[in-house]
Amino acid sequence: MTTSRTCRSAYVDWSGAPSCAFEKAERRRNLRHRKTPYWHCLAKCRHIGIYTPHAGVSTWVARILTLNGRYVQHRLASARDGEVDAVDYAAALSLAIAWFESEPIRSIAKSPKPIGKAEGLRYCPWGNVYTVGAALSEYLEWSRIARSPGSHYNNIVLINFHLSGPVAFEALEDFNARHLRSIAQSILTTHPDRARARTPNVDPSADVIRRAKRVFNSVITVLRMAFRHAWDSGRISSDRPLRCLHRIAVQPAARTLFLNREECRRLIENCTPALARLVLAGLYSGCRVGELANLRVSDVGREVYGLHVSTFKLAPARFVFLPDEAMAFFLSCCEGRSSGERILLSDKGRVWKRQHANLFRRAVKKSGLPSEFVFHGLRHTYASDLVRNGVPLSLVARQLGHADTRSVASTYGHLAEQFREEQIRGRFSPLSEVYRGEAGRRAPQLEALWAAVHGEDWRGYGSRLEPAMKPERSSARTPRDVLEAFGIPE
Repeated sequence: MTTSRTCRSAYVDWSGAPSCAFEKAERRRNLRHRKTPYWHCLAKCRHIGIYTPHAGVSTWVARILTLNGRYVQHRLASARDGEVDAVDYAAALSLAIAWFESEPIRSIAKSPKPIGKAEGLRYCPWGNVYTVGAALSEYLEWSRIARSPGSHYNNIVLINFHLSGPVAFEALEDFNARHLRSIAQSILTTHPDRARARTPNVDPSADVIRRAKRVFNSVITVLRMAFRHAWDSGRISSDRPLRCLHRIAVQPAARTLFLNREECRRLIENCTPALARLVLAGLYSGCRVGELANLRVSDVGREVYGLHVSTFKLAPARFVFLPDEAMAFFLSCCEGRSSGERILLSDKGRVWKRQHANLFRRAVKKSGLPSEFVFHGLRHTYASDLVRNGVPLSLVARQLGHADTRSVASTYGHLAEQFREEQIRGRFSPLSEVYRGEAGRRAPQLEALWAAVHGEDWRGYGSRLEPAMKPERSSARTPRDVLEAFGIPE
């Protein structure tokens, strides 16, 4: 058995190493010159980097953390175009791995451990300079204690995916709008939908840009919390890095991907028994899958004619009122169970976590529904049905657990406009007998016009209408560099 002071038996699957922010030559040429290397974490205590102190030097380097807590650094090859020993990232990575596995490096280095995207931060604080990565690392230690497990997990994934590149090694005191532009460009480049584009120079669609903006805003939120924690802890002498963090305005898109009742029935028929109950619960309540998985017998009919939904992630606890049909469903699910038992379990009798995704995707395919429809779409289906049937947006927002109507108005406001259109047509009091008779004579023409205006795309029609309520205009003072990265005029 190998002792903890060596790593001879430690194995790292280097083929699964995280992608490097300066893997491409163009990204390396754009790195700002500085006296310390830019590092990329391949595994715990194993790094590859670029050392570029001035325009005449660009060198691949590697480092390991020794048993006594000190880093040992090694030159691998040149990264400067035109030099004799210049190599690309793939060759430099091979040289680094060979050095990691060589003797006496293996005997003096701490045991390596692969760093998954959700297991820990892909950054090792090093040196006397307090960096962005060091601030993020300290914040995550606090987040592990102060935040919910789900929120902490989301923070780790977001940081590792978008903030583990060169920006993590920048001094926090020097952080400015230039770094925000770099983050914005990285998000636009690495966004999954953009990555699937066949032509690399094609501008991303408006929807991809919108989602990239949301990711950028999420990153800004994490940076704000980390920088605030560093400022409160006395790690920096000025709050200037914190003051330069501004979110970017995002115009919400109308939600058009929801199901009608016939499609709901078809979906339920193609689900497994346990998944069918989970789907029905989502359609009856509009709850998130995590909220449904946490429901217990004692939550049904607790204080109100409906459900008590416990705190989930950042969402506060709330009551969801139910119609008789839904109440009968939940009561039938509770029969034979004690008050503390979960109501909805998988087909194997386990708590629902993430095992529903593949089952749901399979049921969607069998039902002939749009392939992009996911379980969260049941929540949109629930809300859209209420709005289309005239339930005020404020009540829909309360049912969904939103603090106000802005999100509901921007997402489902077009459906409220459809309801308004139908109500005006059917409930206007007659005013003129002449034109009332004219309407009767023109009935076929009016019906043809109604059908022509609405068309066959019943989902997309409402998105062409002006929303009932517009979201408030953002007052975010986004830096010019970031606006340029997203192609937004000032």
